[in-house]
Amino acid sequence: MSELTISSPAKINVCLSVLSRRPDGYHEVEMLMQMVGLYDEVRVALRGTRGISVTCDNSAVPVGEANIAYRAAEAIQSLSGSDAGLSIAITKRIPVAGGLGGGSGNAAAVLVACNKLLKTAFTRVRLAEIGAGLGMDVPFFLHGPTALAQGRGERLTDLPPPDRFWVLLVNPGFEASTAWVYKNLTLGLTNRGDCNKIQRLTVGNAKEVLHNDLEAVTSAEYPVIGRCKKALQSVNARGVLMSGSGPTVFGIFETEDSCRTAADTLSSEGWQLYPAVTLTESPLAQFIES
Repeated sequence: MSELTISSPAKINVCLSVLSRRPDGYHEVEMLMQMVGLYDEVRVALRGTRGISVTCDNSAVPVGEANIAYRAAEAIQSLSGSDAGLSIAITKRIPVAGGLGGGSGNAAAVLVACNKLLKTAFTRVRLAEIGAGLGMDVPFFLHGPTALAQGRGERLTDLPPPDRFWVLLVNPGFEASTAWVYKNLTLGLTNRGDCNKIQRLTVGNAKEVLHNDLEAVTSAEYPVIGRCKKALQSVNARGVLMSGSGPTVFGIFETEDSCRTAADTLSSEGWQLYPAVTLTESPLAQFIES
């Protein structure tokens, strides 16, 4: 095998609580995370000369060492001791810096692909350990599709995936810096959600656990987030929330028809709209050793 292409899914944070600031500068968090069916495509190929190259069809994505996918390939290449070069091509469909974990998912896909191509035979546990050194959300994409994340996000408890329901992802068309959002978070004003309350997520109980400590920070800077939420409520979403550090907002719908009808209704707003189903299995799982 000299080339591997992997579908890299988006995620939503059904619940995100920031518990404290850690001595290492990160934050202690508790998150209920769910993969959804919006995908980037990540193609990794061996090439003759040692080195790593990254290309992407979205100019907003860096293509050098600043790209987390580059650093993922570099980590596996270093651990493998291989002299083979690696070429990475990313086709983006997930909004960049949108709170949907696109970059972290791409990094996880690169870890998995490089593990296969360089025959390092690392287990999922080892890959997740490597991923934790790259970014907070990377380990989730090596688990999933549904998980409780704790610590910095690297301690994962897999949960039973929900019966399928649909979400309408609404992105207002700009990026939000995760680092900026956390920097401006006032911990004393957060209201902890019970992210570990739900052991099996359903369309019925999702609304009960919807919570995001970061939403107040991002929405104060970008009032359009509040308008997105109100718009989703107006088309009968079962629950609405900003995902991650934003700015993407999602609404929960029981059926594909109701989700796509809502998207049609909101199409005149000028936002990026992505109907997506919740996933019952991870597209990365078939490539990972247990």
